[in-house]
Amino acid sequence: MMRTLVGSALFSALILFGIVPPALAWEETDQQAYYNKMSLLKVMLEGARMRAVETNDLQTLCLIMSIGNDVTVRYVELNPNDVEISDRLEGMRNDMTACLALLYNKE
Repeated sequence: MMRTLVGSALFSALILFGIVPPALAWEETDQQAYYNKMSLLKVMLEGARMRAVETNDLQTLCLIMSIGNDVTVRYVELNPNDVEISDRLEGMRNDMTACLALLYNKE
């Protein structure tokens, strides 16, 4: 009987720990998720800038800028009180508008 009790306690513990995610203590905030996404996009944007200079590929550059703009718009919608990011969005929109103007004037 003792063996059954220990076995069921072990089984219960395995189920309990299997259901509860191990990283409960670390939850990512909206701002952390935003900065992580923007860090990845910054690397992609830098590559797209080099490519635009070398091969005149403005489409890729404008596309990456557009993705960054969309990510920032979504963050600002969820966090309207974050003035720093709202101000950043204004600058990003201006940069994307300039990129699109160059792209369409090129064609």
